[in-house]
Amino acid sequence: MVTVLWRECWLKPLSIYDIETESCKSCKITLEDQDFVTSCEFCDIGIMHDNCANSHILNKHKDDVKKKIELHKDKRLHDYQ
Repeated sequence: MVTVLWRECWLKPLSIYDIETESCKSCKITLEDQDFVTSCEFCDIGIMHDNCANSHILNKHKDDVKKKIELHKDKRLHDYQ
């Protein structure tokens, strides 16, 4: 069985002044106009590209992800999910 993780999606336009960084904290590449960014819910690494966050979380926080999966396994999805 495959477990698919649902990340709450949000679209909020921010400037680099709002997030107080000009580069991704994971890959160090400068953030471009209309990049999708997020942060890690398990540590304080900071703002990073959405794809970088996926890699970071799966590589650095695999045990935390497994715990969260178990915690939310039997919860029903919302209608929009």
